[in-house]
Amino acid sequence: MAEGRFMSKHAHLGDLNPEFEQIRSKRVGQTIGVLLLALSALALVNLISTDNVVVPVLLFAILFLSFAFYVLRQGQTQIAAILTLLVMFICIAQAMWSGSGLRSSALLVFPAAQLFALIMIGKRAFYLSYFGMMAFMGILLTANTQGWRVGVENMIGYRWMLDFGILLTAATFVMRVLATDLLAMLAALRIEMTEITQSRIAAEHLANHDTLTGLPNRRMAEQYFSDMFDQAMQERSGMALIFVDVDNFKDVNDSHGHQCGDDLLKHIGQAISSQLRRTDRLTRIAGDEFLILLPGVSVSHDVELILRKIKHSVSMPVTLEGETLSPTLSMGIALAPAHGDDFKGLLSKADQALYQAKAAGRNRYHYFQPTLL
Repeated sequence: MAEGRFMSKHAHLGDLNPEFEQIRSKRVGQTIGVLLLALSALALVNLISTDNVVVPVLLFAILFLSFAFYVLRQGQTQIAAILTLLVMFICIAQAMWSGSGLRSSALLVFPAAQLFALIMIGKRAFYLSYFGMMAFMGILLTANTQGWRVGVENMIGYRWMLDFGILLTAATFVMRVLATDLLAMLAALRIEMTEITQSRIAAEHLANHDTLTGLPNRRMAEQYFSDMFDQAMQERSGMALIFVDVDNFKDVNDSHGHQCGDDLLKHIGQAISSQLRRTDRLTRIAGDEFLILLPGVSVSHDVELILRKIKHSVSMPVTLEGETLSPTLSMGIALAPAHGDDFKGLLSKADQALYQAKAAGRNRYHYFQPTLL
């Protein structure tokens, strides 16, 4: 039943990530291959030394691993991994029982088996192997105290060094392979997190900027205003909102096409930006409407100096889609805090002043006047 739970869990992971499942199958196969070589070498060493006590156990483990490899070739990676873990556990337990007991060097190999269980099977296998070893150590201790086994705790010889050297080599290989995968997964995760961060930044940019001109949109304009107004109040200065409209823009679209109109909007955005100070902000509100925010301006002269430069820059002839145009702007100005301290209210007042500029003949700017209400 536990085996079925392991299988369903990792089958699901394999469906979600075929690449992970392919790597897992490869690592299980490599582990089986290394264990087969190690156990075959151990069996040969014990046969040569005429110590045939552990040879049947080793042959059983070799047959068990061969079956696990067959199962793996049938695509049952999960079952193969569980069988491989069982062989690891049995071999370590046998080495401890017939060797130095609780002081057996074979116990040093156990962390490799646990690492294999955690990565290749899952957390449940990891904890089961841990509690299984603790239980076996309890049995081993009881067997020692009750005289059920006679260990070789005091035996020293080249064969024991060779046996445990083979086990340690196999464990080292398994841990090295699994650690390599962990490092590779961490690197892949780092790349994925970087891509997610970049995607999030790109999404935030799209949410806050106009796709045609690349300028900040109205949402950002409101945030800019909030920051600038707070700063102006601290410095006891003022700021200006300039509502900008492109004169006769509909005629450009109708006469020269929408592509020419789009190019004109981008050109105007660049022309205005080129005349602004580092602390000023230009945003596109909608259609052919822009909003300029000028912080640190307390008198009309400060605003007009910037607006005259903008008018001159924008009115320079430009060729778009084979047509030479000399665009002009109408602008409405609202001052804060003189005309209010609320973004929407000031925007409305700047829009009213813009309407007056257009009514007066276009290609000019006009300040909001309370008498217009």
